[in-house]
Amino acid sequence: MKSILLVDDHRTFLAGTAFILEKYGYRVTTAAKAADALRLMEEAPFDLFVIDLKLPESSGFELAEAILRSFPEAIVVVLTGEDIAEHFDHLLALGVTAVLEKALGEEELAASLRLAEQRLTVLPVELARRLRATGSPADGGAGPTGPALSERELAVLQLIADGSKNKDIADRLFMSQRNVEYLLSGLFRKLGVQSRQEAVLKAVQEQWIRLGSP
Repeated sequence: MKSILLVDDHRTFLAGTAFILEKYGYRVTTAAKAADALRLMEEAPFDLFVIDLKLPESSGFELAEAILRSFPEAIVVVLTGEDIAEHFDHLLALGVTAVLEKALGEEELAASLRLAEQRLTVLPVELARRLRATGSPADGGAGPTGPALSERELAVLQLIADGSKNKDIADRLFMSQRNVEYLLSGLFRKLGVQSRQEAVLKAVQEQWIRLGSP
């Protein structure tokens, strides 16, 4: 059973969401503020962190940053009623895996969390469409301030953005997994990043790849 730390200062929403997630097979621990969440995550491990952006005393941004600083591989999901588009770049830069709206139905919420468990980036459809409309296909070039990337490096970035694991990338590009790992190490150095999420964010910002590309 996967464990979730659910953080929200609205008690009714917190209790209702915990009930829904437990119905879908999660073990849920709740906290109403960031300080409580930080204490709880030191006491026990969690598979997912689901947090609101608006919290008393410390914001969801600060909480997400603290979680990922302590546990860089943590899966952090933002579940908020705020305007997601306004905060998307900041959240992705922090390393957040999914950004979800509180208006989601319970089945959509559960499905989104299942995807996040696989480290697939999950976004609302409207936001994904907006990003797709403003992006441009990778064409082998780099942005005005970006490093030059090879076609293979761009292909790897696109596959990462699509949720592919190293084995999937190796199969798709007819490479060994070891060569994929070597390529990623060099790519991270070239981009000045330390994670797959940061690499994807950089590639999207530079318009080398698109989120949601087929």
